[in-house]
Parts: sequence; structure tokens; C-alpha cells
Amino acid sequence: PENLSFEEGATLASVSPATVLAERIKEGERVLIMGAGGGVGRHTCQVMREQGASYLVGCSLAKDRLMQEPLKYDEAIDYSVDDPFSIEKFKNDPFDVVVDLAGGSWLRLMEDYNSNVSSIVKPASQGGRYLTLTPDEAIFKAESLMEILQPFLFIPLWRAIKSRLWGRRKMPKYSFAHSLEFERTHLTRTMNMAQDGTLKASMDSQGPFPFTTEGVRKAFRLQETRHIKGKVVIALKD
Repeated sequence: PENLSFEEGATLASVSPATVLAERIKEGERVLIMGAGGGVGRHTCQVMREQGASYLVGCSLAKDRLMQEPLKYDEAIDYSVDDPFSIEKFKNDPFDVVVDLAGGSWLRLMEDYNSNVSSIVKPASQGGRYLTLTPDEAIFKAESLMEILQPFLFIPLWRAIKSRLWGRRKMPKYSFAHSLEFERTHLTRTMNMAQDGTLKASMDSQGPFPFTTEGVRKAFRLQETRHIKGKVVIALKD
């Protein structure tokens, strides 16, 4: 879009997953987003708001930034201070959807399930869903085809089946969003929202990094921290 710089366009080109996730949200639903301060999280919030989510809670270390424009979550939680899965008001009024962009939240939900503790998300039988883009561990060994297939295929497939069949009365419906259909139209819709101002590009404040050896190294070091506040962008030239 003409109203975006090339760097802003780069942040949105990789945000089509946010559009795919948001399209699975129904009007009036309550949503908790884990990893809300990252690039996908900051864009997912904006698109879900446009989709009609009634109550959006973001979980991130950068709690204050989640309450500012263009995000303006209804509530923000610093997970280093509060455990969102133990907050009583969420258990009394569970979320319709938990979106995990950080990894590991399914295991935490299963702890409550196995301990017969009230959950913060509705079970599949009541429309509850769990959407994720990442395996339980963001960094893992993959030295063989089997080690790649396990976190991206076998584990998600087993969880999807179990949560839809015999676990549906207690567990939310599990969906690994990388297995959802991605089309060129998702990128088109993302860019259309950016053009009409519905979606604001979110770039980490340290970028864009210059396309130099040191600049690229700094960008990857920031990426490795997994505490990014927006998308990491490298500018090929001024």
C-alpha cells in the first residue's frame, strides 16, 4: 500500500498468520493471547478487534505497551508477576479462545485438566478453542525427519483428535494453525486492512537494522531473546 514504507510493508508481509487466526474468532468472543507483545501478537490483537472480539487480554512482559495504541488490549498481564491460568475471575468467566504464540500453554492447561482444577478456557463441548503457531518448545533439536515431524505433525494431530473426541467435555479444541489453510488472499486482506488504517504495522523500536554484518547480527541476537516488541526488520538500503 502507498501509505506504508517498505519496512512497514515487510512487517505485515509475515503477518498473514494473524489474519488466519483472527478469522477463526466469532463476534463477541473473549480471547486470551499469550505472547501478545511480539510481532504476530501485536497484529493479531488488531485484526481480532476488527473481527468482533468483545474482550481481549494480552499476556507479555511488556504489559504497559499492550494497553497503548494501536493495540489497546482490554487487559494486560505480566506473566512474570501473575499466572494467567490461576486468575480466579478468568476461571469464573472462562475465555472462548486461548491463542498461544509463545509455546507451552497447552501443557499448562493440561496440568489443570489432569488435576481437575477449573480452567480459564471453555471446553470444546461449549465452543472453547486453543490456537497456536508454535510447538511447546520454541528451540528444539531437529536432526532427522522424525524429529521435525513430531512437534509439527504427530503431537498436534494427537492433541487435535483427543480434544475433539473423548476430551471435548473438559479440554478446548486444539488447532495447530500452521496446518490451517494459507492462501494468497490472506496476504491481500492483510494489506487491505493496512491501507484503510484498520491495521497498523508494528516494528520493534530497535529497528530497522542496517544490512551490514553487524546490523544482521544484532537483528538475530534480538530475535534469539524471544522478547521482541514488534517485528524485526533489516533494511537493505536507506
